[in-house]
This record gives sequence, structure tokens and C-alpha cells, in this order.
Amino acid sequence: MLRITAKQQLMREIVDILSVLTDEAKLDWGDKGLGISVVDGSHVALLSSTIANECFETYEVESTEIGLELGKMRDLLTLAGPSDLVEIDYDDAVGAINVRVGEVHRILRGIDTGAMDNPNLPQLNFESKVTISTEKLSRALRAARFVGELVDLSMDQNQMTVSVTVEAGEGVNVRFESGELSELICTSPTHATYSLNFLEPLTRKLANGLTEEVTLEFQDKYPLRLTWLSNDGGARWTYFLAPRVMNDP
Repeated sequence: MLRITAKQQLMREIVDILSVLTDEAKLDWGDKGLGISVVDGSHVALLSSTIANECFETYEVESTEIGLELGKMRDLLTLAGPSDLVEIDYDDAVGAINVRVGEVHRILRGIDTGAMDNPNLPQLNFESKVTISTEKLSRALRAARFVGELVDLSMDQNQMTVSVTVEAGEGVNVRFESGELSELICTSPTHATYSLNFLEPLTRKLANGLTEEVTLEFQDKYPLRLTWLSNDGGARWTYFLAPRVMNDP
């Protein structure tokens, strides 16, 4: 049994962030909240979240999972006004997801979750960590994407740098001194390279009022781990992005 009511902003956040990686997702509803883990089709990026039941306006749930087409839910949410609530109830006997937005009622057919990925979060220990304004990070990555598809992230005890250099000599270099950062931990200088095609769209969405700060952890040949909180800390998000490892000549 599933019957929940949520502010449209929360549902938009869930759908918009997941849509960066995938068109469909398995939603694991439990007694204490919603759990979600998705990967992109090439298994380069992984996104996981736990959203506490307190984030919802009403929450009546017996543990169940739903496979959802994100595009259909996103279309429906475009009809929601600023103060509208989204009501969802699920009949597992027939697999029908009833969604109400204002006076609109739509029945969505759930997707079979049996063939969906069940990704596990990598258990990694990082020696470097930086917490930065989401708006500043997003602006730096947007600038980087103007000139390239790969971004170099580097860090030492005094600063973090976002840079791109292309063959013609054109490039972007954005430096954040320690005083501009909420947190900077770096035992030794490190750097790594990641795909902007995966990273920039996500941070652009986050900078659109979803969270004020994001924490990055990275080092040479390691995945990038981004973590952030939203909804007054009730929603916890973790994003992993595989590194682009350059072969030595």
C-alpha cells in the first residue's frame, strides 16, 4: 500500500535530478522514506538518494517498489501550480500508479522493476574534500563546457581549480582560494579528469535553488563523489562519476 502527498517542488526535484542520468527509475518506498539508486546507460555515473518521510506532506506506506517513467511524471508536473500538492497512490494488485495534480488525475502504468539495475554505492576513502557554493561551481563548469568536454579538477592545501585546455591553446581556468570555500581538506596535491557532459547538467540543476552547497571528493584515477542535502536536510544525495583516465605516452 502506498498513499503519499507531496509538494510539487519536491516531486520536481526528484524527477529533474534523476532525469540527468536516466528515463526510468525504481522507487523503493519504505516505512521511513524513499530510497532511489540509478545509473546511466553506460554505467559511467551513479546517483543515489534517501528522502525521509518527513519531507512529504502525508506518508502512508507499506514497503513497496515502483518502476516509473520519469518523462510522464515530468509532463504531469508541468501542470502543477506553485501551491499545488501531488497525490500518489499505488495499487500493487494491478500495477496502476494514480497521480493527482490539482483537478487532473492520471493513471500511470508501473514499469517492471525486475530487469532494472540495483547499483551499490562504491565504498571509497578519499584524502581530499572541498565544500563549495553550488552556484560558483555551476558557473565554473558552464564556462568549462564552452571550450571542452573534459574538465580537470585539482586541489591543494590552499585552493581548488577547475580548468580546461584544448589543443588550440584556448582554455578556461577558475581558481577558488580556501577563503572562498566552506571546507577544504587536502593532505597532498591531487587532480583528476571528468566528463562535463555528465557533471555540468547536474550542477546546473542543483544551482537552481535546490541546495546552497555541494561537497566534492576526488583524487587521481578515482571516481568523483558529490554529496549534498536538500529539503532542510531531509533529503540526502550522493553522485559518483567515473574518472577519465588518460594513458601515459
